[in-house]
Amino acid sequence: MKLKLERLFYWAIIFQILATQGVLFFNIFKYFGNWELKKITHPLSFLFVLSVFIIKSVKKMTVTILDVLFLGYLTIFFIIMLFNVDGIESGYVVFREVNFIFVLIFIFSQIEISKRNWNKILNVLFVLLILNSIFILLTNYLGPEKYMKMITGRYKWGVDPEYKFKISNFYRFWRSPALIGNAASVAYFSVISYLLMDQNEKFKRKKYLALFPLIFSFVRSAYLIFLVYEFLKFFTKKKNLKILVLIFKIGTPILIILGIVLSKYDILSTASLLERFYLWGNKTSVEYNLFFGGAIGTIGGGARGEGFLATIDSYWLYLLFSVGLIGIIFMLLFVYEKSKKTNKFYFILISFSLAGFLVSFNQSLVFLALFPLFFLKIKDIDVLNLDNEP
Repeated sequence: MKLKLERLFYWAIIFQILATQGVLFFNIFKYFGNWELKKITHPLSFLFVLSVFIIKSVKKMTVTILDVLFLGYLTIFFIIMLFNVDGIESGYVVFREVNFIFVLIFIFSQIEISKRNWNKILNVLFVLLILNSIFILLTNYLGPEKYMKMITGRYKWGVDPEYKFKISNFYRFWRSPALIGNAASVAYFSVISYLLMDQNEKFKRKKYLALFPLIFSFVRSAYLIFLVYEFLKFFTKKKNLKILVLIFKIGTPILIILGIVLSKYDILSTASLLERFYLWGNKTSVEYNLFFGGAIGTIGGGARGEGFLATIDSYWLYLLFSVGLIGIIFMLLFVYEKSKKTNKFYFILISFSLAGFLVSFNQSLVFLALFPLFFLKIKDIDVLNLDNEP
């Protein structure tokens, strides 16, 4: 029974990863005559994981006091949210943006998976990285119009109002939706894949492939996650501290000059950041309680509106408005309790925490689907034999 449950979890995780490839599923379902079925692949993958966990939990489930407090707190706000939204779809979007990731972290932190199956999952990520890299190259070779017509049958600059795929430009390059749907999702798929592979010695070379789609996504918040992680990993080693001092002495003037040069080409432009500060200060007329939030359902994707309040552009502000300081404290304690107590894991959490000030990555299906994978338990001894492979 245990082996069968692991096999089901393996396929549930594979399905969840594949569900992030929006363009791919769009074309599959379009071929069969109903592209809109693409919309249900992500919630179905969640239900698949949840169903297998419910079967497992009949036999064994570990629940801590913090789990009860935090998940109970979120349940209360889920009930409050039902009075703030219009319709089932809006309610699902709010649940996805607020509750979804913590439910998956709770589930995955209790799941053990064999090294063999985990390596297969990482290989799936590796293959998808190759495919997305090829489609990024195709975008820059064909140009935006021919590329979008190739993958959707029509060309809409920016965000397609119906399909929701997005193409834009950065300097002389195109921000490609690749096989996922938009450059931001490509960036988070790439950086999370890199970080997952970096925890596995067998993927110490393969992980570098993730840097190609990451770099050519031109998404600065994803760059920040990667750079902070690598910075902490490198300079927390005692032997490298002297290099850090040398960099500050010699490198600072060089970085300032380089920054001035690059800013002329809008590569390091702070205009969008300054605009974000302005919007936070002048366009966030949200009624909320500092300690309890309460604006859940009136901001973000669940509000079904346009403009700044539909995005917020800061995960921490989004949580503050939705569940308040108490909810944020519960969340931090919950994530710490479920985390693996290793330096690399802490570096991952710090990297995403910093990026969260500048982007609402909880509105990215890729982030919601892949980030909880960090919390999976990998068996030190692989008890499965070859005959039992999925």
